[in-house]
Amino acid sequence: MQDQNAVIPLAEGYEEMEVTITADILRRAGIGVRLAGMGTASPIPGSRGIRIAPDLQWEQCMDHPMAMLVLPGGDLGVRNLGRSESLRTFLQKRHTENQGIAAICAAPGLLAPLGILQGRRVTSFPGVLDPSSRDYHYLERPVVIDGHLVTSRGPGTAMDFALALVEILRGPEVRRETEAPLQRPH
Repeated sequence: MQDQNAVIPLAEGYEEMEVTITADILRRAGIGVRLAGMGTASPIPGSRGIRIAPDLQWEQCMDHPMAMLVLPGGDLGVRNLGRSESLRTFLQKRHTENQGIAAICAAPGLLAPLGILQGRRVTSFPGVLDPSSRDYHYLERPVVIDGHLVTSRGPGTAMDFALALVEILRGPEVRRETEAPLQRPH
């Protein structure tokens, strides 16, 4: 993969836990994380009213190398992300080039109409994707990895999601080193 960094686009209504837990764990693992604002408002309000100031605007990061594009959920946030033609085009390009795309909660619903889930094993927040679809194989697991695509179910799986990304980007040893001080129950 490219430089070990990730970009998390933020649009009004994002799920705060999915953004903060993922960014925090990736940074603990030494992975550079940029929070990219969609639109002009700053700080950007999440689904629970917590406001986060982005590091830069989305348009500023599209031309920089990134190992993983991480899409947070939140129903309104995902709808707002989906309004960006540049993000949709960027996602399709990344998918065609087998570059890392991670989506949690409602965000896999943004990928389905773009054809990115076609033939893949995936998961999402219940009700976002059709479990009986013939376009993809839906699994009720906390995290599903299929090639360059990583999907997860929701706020409660955000830590598993972030640690899976650490393992993909930095390997199992860095994942173990990052996870140990978190004191997660087994």
